[in-house]
Amino acid sequence: MIHEETHPVTKEHGPRPYGGPDRCFYCGVALGSTHKKDCVMRDRTVVVKMEVEIVVRVPESWDVGLIEFQRNEGSWCSNNVIQELKRKDCLCNNTLFTYVREATEEDEEGWDLKWPNTDTKETT
Repeated sequence: MIHEETHPVTKEHGPRPYGGPDRCFYCGVALGSTHKKDCVMRDRTVVVKMEVEIVVRVPESWDVGLIEFQRNEGSWCSNNVIQELKRKDCLCNNTLFTYVREATEEDEEGWDLKWPNTDTKETT
């Protein structure tokens, strides 16, 4: 889903400390103008599938069926995986992302997609 609110070049959405204060660091367009079509500052949302391989502890006696039932159909909440993922410093060799489709308004419901993104905890 295209987010047109990301198209204008503003003081908060374009200039960077290493560039000029009056234009977009990435596409070079002046404040008050519209970012070029290929500028990275123009956002859209897409749906991606994330596949992750992690190591978890399970009861020794459980077979594949019980392990999958506990994670997929049992009372275990999938949000618990967030704590499990934090046990590994880097997931780069354990994850695969696949593009699924362009997002719709319905897809975006329930996701915190603040703009501009002020999350400074992200790593690159």
